[in-house]
Amino acid sequence: MFKNKMIVGAMLVCLGAVTAACGGKEEKSEAVPTPVINNDPAVVKLAGQLSEEEFALFVSALQKKYPHITLERINTAEKGQAVPELVAAGIIPDLILAAPLNILPFQALGLYYNVEELAVKHKLDLNRIKPELLESIKVGSFADYLVGLPIYNNAFGLFYNKDLFDRFGVSYPKDGMTWEEIRELAAKLTRTENGVSYYGLHPNSVFWGAYQLGLPFIDTASNKSMFQSQGWKDLFQMWQRLYQAGGNVVPKTLAAVKGFQDGQIAMTMGYSSILDATVKVKDLNWDIATYPINPAAPGVGQRVDSINLVVTAQSKVKDAAFRVVEVILSEEVQTTLSRTGKMSVLKDQKIHDQFGQSNTGLQNKNVVALTKPKLAIVQPFKFPFATNPATLINNTFNSVIYDQKDINTALREAEEKVNTDIQLLLK
Repeated sequence: MFKNKMIVGAMLVCLGAVTAACGGKEEKSEAVPTPVINNDPAVVKLAGQLSEEEFALFVSALQKKYPHITLERINTAEKGQAVPELVAAGIIPDLILAAPLNILPFQALGLYYNVEELAVKHKLDLNRIKPELLESIKVGSFADYLVGLPIYNNAFGLFYNKDLFDRFGVSYPKDGMTWEEIRELAAKLTRTENGVSYYGLHPNSVFWGAYQLGLPFIDTASNKSMFQSQGWKDLFQMWQRLYQAGGNVVPKTLAAVKGFQDGQIAMTMGYSSILDATVKVKDLNWDIATYPINPAAPGVGQRVDSINLVVTAQSKVKDAAFRVVEVILSEEVQTTLSRTGKMSVLKDQKIHDQFGQSNTGLQNKNVVALTKPKLAIVQPFKFPFATNPATLINNTFNSVIYDQKDINTALREAEEKVNTDIQLLLK
C-alpha cells in the first residue's frame, strides 16, 4: 500500500529570556543556552550534478568563510551513484541537489530532516528568500516543514529572432504581453518564402502552460487525475490556437529551441539554461521579452523550477553542511550566480538586475526579463509514475494538434490512464 508518510519536525520555541510576574514578584530571567555549533574540521559530501564552474564557485566562497570545511561532490549522473544506490550502499551524502518534484522519494529513504531548525541555530534569515520557492519545496516534499533550501532558479522567457521580425515588417514583442498578443504577432510572421516555411511561434510543451496556471495534474486528496477539469480544457483550446497561428501548424519534428536557433522559428519559449548555447549561434540576431501572460494568472510567468540543497537526516556534519548552504545563499555567491545566468533565489532586486551580465554576449540583451514575472508554486505528481504525467499530457495534446482528436476525448482518455496507474500503485 502506497502511503504518504508525513514527518513532523520539532520546532524551536522560547528563543528569548522570559520574564514573568507571579504573586506580585518579578522572577529573574533565565538565559537560554546558545546552541552549540561544531567547528571541528569537516568533510561535506554533496550529491548531484554541478558544473565545474558552479562547484569551483562554491568551494572558493566556502574556503574564504569556513576554511575548516572541505566540500566533496558525488556525481549522481555516474553509474551506481544515484541517490537510492548510494543509500543502499551505506554511502549517505550530507547534501543532495534536487528539484522540488524530485524530493519526495527521499522520504521513503529516511533522508528528511527539518532544516528550519538549522536555520534558527545558524541565524539564517529565511525571509530573504522568495516565499514561493520555499513553499514549492514543502509542496513537492509533502512535508509541513522545509527539508531543504533553494540555491538558484531556472528562469523562463520569450526568445525572438529580430532579423525575422525586421524582414517581415513586424514590431518586436515587448515585456508584459499576453499570449493572445503574441499569437497575433505570430500570425503575421508565419509564411512560406522561397520554399522555406517560417513559423511565428513555437509555444513549447502544453505542460508549460499548465505550470504557469498552477493547474493540478493530480488531486492529491482523492488520488485522482484532474485532466477533465475546465482549466485543462481551456488550456488545450488556447494552446491549439497558438500552434495554429497563421495557418501553418508547427511540425511535430521541428524542435522549439533548435528551430529558433536555426532561424526557422521567430519566437519560442526558452529558459536560462539555453542562454550560453544561443549566444554562440553564429549570425543569430535575437533578444528576449518576458514570458507571455495568461490573464487567468495575472503577472505570473512560469512555475518555480529551483535547484535545492537537501540536508540529510543521517549526516554527522549537519552544522558544516548547513554552512555550505548558508555560503551559497550569501549575497556574494547569489550575485555571481545571477551574473552567470542563474536566477537568484533572494528577493534583492539589485542582484536580479545583474542577471547574465558576466557573459559579454548577453550584455546588450533584455535578459533581465527572465527574472521579472512572478513564479507559480509547483503542482506535485505524488506518485512514482512510469510515465511522467507531464509527458503524458504533452502526448495527449499532440494527438489533438496532429491527429485531430477531439479535446474532450483526449483529456478523458488521459485521465483514465492516470487513474488506472494510480490504482495499480496503491495496491
